[in-house]
Amino acid sequence: MHSPSCLTPLPPFTPSSPQNSSISSVCDRLESMEMIVGSGGSGLSIAIKEEVSISEAKLRDLMAGMKEEMDHKFSLQVAENKRMQQHLSTVKRENQAMTKRLVALEERVMTLEKELGGDDDEDWEE
Repeated sequence: MHSPSCLTPLPPFTPSSPQNSSISSVCDRLESMEMIVGSGGSGLSIAIKEEVSISEAKLRDLMAGMKEEMDHKFSLQVAENKRMQQHLSTVKRENQAMTKRLVALEERVMTLEKELGGDDDEDWEE
């Protein structure tokens, strides 16, 4: 704990000191705040309500913009999903057709080998 002898006294305030400008600016700010607050603090509650309503309006606008953007992105994604589903169906049909052609070609090769006298049926069964 500090003893009173360790404390240094503050320099006296004089109007010509360099601190005068900062003190007067603080006083000006306090006076402007007192004007906002008014007597009994009723001005403060009005100022707070105004700030809150301004903030709420900004937040509502921001949320509305975000909702519009998300709705737009969602509709784009739905369209992309539909396009991809159609593409997938087309690729599946093409794959089925190619599989059928491959099976038919394998059968044709086996038939041709039998006609030509090839008895190596076990090679194709692997």
